[in-house]
Amino acid sequence: ASGTQDERDAAAQLYLEFLFAGPARAGLLHADPHPGNFRITPDGRLGVIDFGAVNRLPDGMPPEIGELVTVALGGGAEALLEGLRETGFVKPNIDLDPERLLEYLEPFLAPLRADTFTFSRAWLRSVFSHINDPRQPNYAIAYKLNLPPEYLLIHRVWGGGIGVLSQLGGTVHGREAVNAHLPGAVLPPVGPLD
Repeated sequence: ASGTQDERDAAAQLYLEFLFAGPARAGLLHADPHPGNFRITPDGRLGVIDFGAVNRLPDGMPPEIGELVTVALGGGAEALLEGLRETGFVKPNIDLDPERLLEYLEPFLAPLRADTFTFSRAWLRSVFSHINDPRQPNYAIAYKLNLPPEYLLIHRVWGGGIGVLSQLGGTVHGREAVNAHLPGAVLPPVGPLD
């Protein structure tokens, strides 16, 4: 990423807000998170091009996502597993330890555990290692998860979006963006889990 740190931070914040707010504003999710599809305009706004891949979300993001993020950040492992079953991310016949599931998902929650978070390539590498290293105790959890078809493009966008944010190396106010734009999210206060 080029630009000053302040410019990268501003671009990252605009991009993050676009990911969360776009579906509610337009009823569509821009589903091609390639960095070449975005430009910062001379007046500092985010320009978005290439709407060839979109997900129709007439009611915005599903509130279940925000609810699940809220539960996970609060440390509710049992409730998280129950919610993942209800939304189809865990099939009824799959046996999963709720605490190990929460441990597996923890790196994805880290950006929301503080008021600001700096995405970086090093952080992304650590996440990749955590979820893809067969020597990790929670490695097999990935094989027990399911991706319901209605969440496929959301997953693609969020995964790609994390990559773009990590390339930018920007510091964002993720909690603020999630609370403002992700339906169902009511994030618990920042602090240690009880």
